[in-house]
Amino acid sequence: MFDDVKSQSLDCPPERPLVIAYYTVDTPYEGEAEVLKASLETTGYGYDVRGVPNQGSWQKNTQLKARFVQHMLQAYPGRPLLYLDVDAVMVQPPVLLDNLKEDIAAVHFANTTELLSGTVWFGGTTQCCRVVQKWIHINEQYPVTLPDGREAWDQRTLEMAIKRVTGVRFLELPQEYTWIVELTQRRCPGLSPIILHTRGAKRFKRKINGQRGYEK
Repeated sequence: MFDDVKSQSLDCPPERPLVIAYYTVDTPYEGEAEVLKASLETTGYGYDVRGVPNQGSWQKNTQLKARFVQHMLQAYPGRPLLYLDVDAVMVQPPVLLDNLKEDIAAVHFANTTELLSGTVWFGGTTQCCRVVQKWIHINEQYPVTLPDGREAWDQRTLEMAIKRVTGVRFLELPQEYTWIVELTQRRCPGLSPIILHTRGAKRFKRKINGQRGYEK
């Protein structure tokens, strides 16, 4: 599935992670991928961005994330990878990610316990791979809702996976690394984005789900 449509630019300094992302073919996310790639080329980051078949719903498409990350960890063994949602734009080089020694790094939104999975650094370590395998397993257990009744969003199942694997070295990233249009600027005014997320779900979720119009 993940080898069908591939777009690569792998030239970057060795201390920088390779950026990985995926988009659903024949959806508005194809255009988002072009914007992301242009921003990566401007900031000097190599990437591997791949198109995948539309699974028929936004929820199913997002739950491909764990398997996509696992596929890329296997394709680039031992190499640090920076996963970005395809509606992201790299505004400034995320230099905190150079030469990290942790297993996983990500942002919790505005000093809450809500993990954000639009920007996630994976260290390519054994513990990192164990977390991703656990993430896949939890998604299979809870494809729609979690035991507490919340929707089984991929960031929630990733948080569960991190907590269930012992000895994970997790680095909390600054809010600027997952700077979300409207949300971050409202909760954390004055911050300048390093990695900007444009809320493609808000704009495209209804269309992906076969409903009329875009979300407002």
